[in-house]
Amino acid sequence: MTATRLVGLMAGALLLCASRVGAEPLDRLIPGLFGGEFFTSLTPSDRQDAQQPSVAARFRGLSAALAAARSQAPIPSASGAFSFSWDPDLDTFVRTSESLGSPVAERAQTLGRHTGSVSFSYTHIDFDTLEGDSLHHLQTSQAAFSQAFLMQLPIGDRMHAMNDTINTTLSMKFGFDLSYLSAAYGVTDTIDVSAAISINRASMSGSTFAVFDQHGDGGGVFTVNQLGLVDSPGDVCALGYRCAQDRFNGSAFGTGDIYLRGKWHFMDTEYADLATVGVLTLPTGNASDYLGFHDPTFTPWLVASKTFGRVSPHLNLGYAFRSGNDVSQAQWIAGADVRTLRWLTLAGDFLGYHDDKRDGINDDVLQSAVSFKLNPWGKLVLSGSFQFPLNSDGLRADVIYSGQVEYTF
Repeated sequence: MTATRLVGLMAGALLLCASRVGAEPLDRLIPGLFGGEFFTSLTPSDRQDAQQPSVAARFRGLSAALAAARSQAPIPSASGAFSFSWDPDLDTFVRTSESLGSPVAERAQTLGRHTGSVSFSYTHIDFDTLEGDSLHHLQTSQAAFSQAFLMQLPIGDRMHAMNDTINTTLSMKFGFDLSYLSAAYGVTDTIDVSAAISINRASMSGSTFAVFDQHGDGGGVFTVNQLGLVDSPGDVCALGYRCAQDRFNGSAFGTGDIYLRGKWHFMDTEYADLATVGVLTLPTGNASDYLGFHDPTFTPWLVASKTFGRVSPHLNLGYAFRSGNDVSQAQWIAGADVRTLRWLTLAGDFLGYHDDKRDGINDDVLQSAVSFKLNPWGKLVLSGSFQFPLNSDGLRADVIYSGQVEYTF
């Protein structure tokens, strides 16, 4: 079976799997909290002010933040665990004695002419923090009235209401299950190509509670048309028009983006073997449900690696050219893998992501990764990796789990 036909079958299988759960796109769940607005006034039925809940504003850049989040779970390395080169003495291709490589980084070596590989990988992410704040107890506070509204009030009413605030607490869960089917083929001894198709599941759920805090004597309240008004016994909520609550729950499942990649191993030196890689991402996933990017992405990479005995250091430098909806991003991976046994390779890596859009979200994301690859039989390779955050910037998970099955033919 040719690589082209294999990729075609992979694509067809994933398209059959696509489905949708929930009527509203996931990117509208948080902006839609409390109906999208807080309605406040000096009395429940008086003229009102309307403002967006600040808890929703904190997630305004969520689509862009997910660009870095998905990058934290990179598509499987297409370098393959094995590489083969022609031995003129034996008149055949022979397997090199290098390590099995790193699951999260590319190395300069290609598969070898007429060598192919197929793989399946799975990554699970449960996000825990946003800019260092726990998603399970995210608190925001905002002025209860806009300046424009306050300036319309008599001076006495203005003085009573100007310090009123709305304090909101959000508890949410947000996670991804990312699966990739990949196929790679060595066109020549120095060039190989690959394709990866993803199928993803995204889920979001949460509840939020807002309290109107009257700092002035006779300050304001929520209006009668505020969505989620709570009128129940309690220290604050029993006073009426002082509390509101809302919740959301949604998930999406379906095909993600398609990744097309080519690599050229163009130079070997005493201290580094060099290759260049180009990855084109085609936005076939539904971006409104966080299953893929909004627009095509092109990411060129410079790859350097070298084997010194059992140790193989590597360095990947890349830049993802994306649209403004997804945010362009500099990326790098540095680390080393060690051929501990012939059938076992251990690896450690540092990963970095730097957003061009300086909006305070995902400006600099730093991760560490520990991983392994083992070859239990023939040309079958199993691998796993665990990523941990090194700083608090961005939308982050305490740990990212990945596993992969790969077969070379």
